[in-house]
Amino acid sequence: VHLNRDRLTDAQRVSARYSALMVIYVASTGEMFLHGIAEKLWPPVVLAGLAISGILAGMLLRVRAFVYLGTSFLLLAVLSMVWYAAEAREHSWPWWAFGVSLGICILILFGVFEKKRPEITRWIEELQKWEK
Repeated sequence: VHLNRDRLTDAQRVSARYSALMVIYVASTGEMFLHGIAEKLWPPVVLAGLAISGILAGMLLRVRAFVYLGTSFLLLAVLSMVWYAAEAREHSWPWWAFGVSLGICILILFGVFEKKRPEITRWIEELQKWEK
């Protein structure tokens, strides 16, 4: 796609980019679910590493697809690790701890957004100018 980018339309480039990223992430996710989450912890860790590297690559290359898909699969990896912890301990407290932590993080996020609204809205406008 990169070699033929001058011959492809924007929609073709975006769909090829999303398709390639989905193959990478879905393959790692499929490996994680096929071998069982409660048996091994390393597949979710590999998925989280891929997702974080995808997010960072998206920020460096200014490509929204990398950031969006990386963020969604990072959330999936974190949820699967919480699931692993809940299955390994045979308790529900990991879910409660995750929920409380997520709530605290959301409250902090809203507080930061209110305090630094102009900077964050400027960053969001800049993000919308990135490649799809």
